[in-house]
Amino acid sequence: EEWTQPFYHPSGQQVHQFNSEERVKMVKQKNTCAHNNTHKAHANGIKKKKRTKYVSTRGMDPKFLRNQKFCKKYNNSKRPQDDE
Repeated sequence: EEWTQPFYHPSGQQVHQFNSEERVKMVKQKNTCAHNNTHKAHANGIKKKKRTKYVSTRGMDPKFLRNQKFCKKYNNSKRPQDDE
């Protein structure tokens, strides 16, 4: 194995040095900084969430939905009104 002299940090701690075989095995982590992630996010544009036109009635009270159906059905009808 090809080992070099141990390297000491200015604080006095010994820093491990790898030989050429170990260096190849190590994987460089990339694309983790905030600058890069914001760049990737803006590449295709940050899109707003699509809003639905109507709120879902799934799971609502059936009695309320039945009443709502008749309200919608007769809301715009030309029935005679009581004028006071």
